[in-house]
Amino acid sequence: MTELVRCHRQQRSAGLPRPRAPRVRDHRLRPSGPAWPVYEFAESDYCYGIGPIRIRLVRVNWAQPIPHEGDLWLGVHAIVIDRSGREGAVREMLVRADSVPVPPACKRPRLRVLRSTPV
Repeated sequence: MTELVRCHRQQRSAGLPRPRAPRVRDHRLRPSGPAWPVYEFAESDYCYGIGPIRIRLVRVNWAQPIPHEGDLWLGVHAIVIDRSGREGAVREMLVRADSVPVPPACKRPRLRVLRSTPV
């Protein structure tokens, strides 16, 4: 039985994105948004590396842009993705602010009250 569970778990994790845990913000439990997709940055768009890099952004420090080489850069925590799509090491780097995509807005579902119309 354990072999079956282990094999099934590996198949599921290989093809589907990992579910993300809910988060607490403003003392409310909110569902977490989807993971960022994989982006490829050219050598000129990030600091301290050689050649293009494929990464999945984990966290972007939007609050503190860093002036560097006459441009604004953002501190980023990212997971390096190799050509086969496997996740590698977590890196901290500077990425040019113009090339970092803006994440989709976290939309909160609105609860609507249905009102009956007077006859």
